[in-house]
Amino acid sequence: MAHQPLVSVIVVNYNGRHLLDACLGSLAAQTYSHREIILVDNGSSDGSAAYVAERFPEAVVVRSEQNFGFAGGNNLGAYHARGEFVALLNNDGVAAPDWLERMIQAFDEPRVAVAMAKVYTEGTPAEYYEKNGTINFLGYNIMRVFDEPWKTFFASGCALMYRREAVGEAPFDEDYFLYAEDLYLSWRMWLKGYEVIQVPEAVVYHKGSATAKKHPDTLYYQMRNRLLNCLLFYEGRTLLKIVPYLIFYLTAEALLCLRANPKGLVRLLEAYLYPMRHWRAMLTKRRAVQAERVVGDEDILAMMSCKLVNGSGFLARWLNGLSRLYCRFIGLRTVEVLKEAAIS
Repeated sequence: MAHQPLVSVIVVNYNGRHLLDACLGSLAAQTYSHREIILVDNGSSDGSAAYVAERFPEAVVVRSEQNFGFAGGNNLGAYHARGEFVALLNNDGVAAPDWLERMIQAFDEPRVAVAMAKVYTEGTPAEYYEKNGTINFLGYNIMRVFDEPWKTFFASGCALMYRREAVGEAPFDEDYFLYAEDLYLSWRMWLKGYEVIQVPEAVVYHKGSATAKKHPDTLYYQMRNRLLNCLLFYEGRTLLKIVPYLIFYLTAEALLCLRANPKGLVRLLEAYLYPMRHWRAMLTKRRAVQAERVVGDEDILAMMSCKLVNGSGFLARWLNGLSRLYCRFIGLRTVEVLKEAAIS
């Protein structure tokens, strides 16, 4: 870009004082100078807000009396942001010095609404980074799908940047609280005709769910929010195609939970029932999302995988083969189905 637009960097924090020196220190060391740092303290009890105010006086500290989750916390930060572009960084993330400089260059292309960094998560096998992943048609993460280093369907909320003009005042639906809100943002941008990309040169190092893993309702939010995304974003005819497989998968997940984590089964079933209990609100949100649509599900599914699970063992190959046959039969033209069609 010829000029340096203001970038607002939002860090949401909940009792993560021990992480903030590394995180905010990496932002203070950025080579991109036209920036502001916003720390949203999500009702912490460890003195995080006061510590940041003293240790990083250049940061804008936004205090919340309660924990609004990742979605609500970032929205709160966005309301205070002044930038033309907004970047999000997890409090357990450490950005390379040229992270912002690399990220902002991606927006020279006007169709790009969201860009994500190349995030190296502690403990993740090296082969994970050889290819970018995507989601399957049920909303689960699938590893190593795309050969192109820039290609992705969704941007991880761990380290992303978005164009405010495209996204609007707030990036997330606050009802999501934790998990899959970044998928909500990305899916919405694709429907609106924008693009979501990865910037492989923009690097962030990540500890991995240092805050979210402590939350007792992780399983609930993960499952509920996957369901919400499917119900909000797919066209009606696509929903009819995936519902049989979705019922099969949810049943299998419940049976596995009953065996491995009986106490978590109640919360899992509550996640399943959430859309029915809140059907009026769901319909209102769905109408709003679909009203923005300029891209059909054919183009959306072409960025998704038909694989059901990650892995290369016998069971994984069998399940993924079954899923691929289902997609071919029912007309879900995912990445793998399109590749097979091109070869034949």
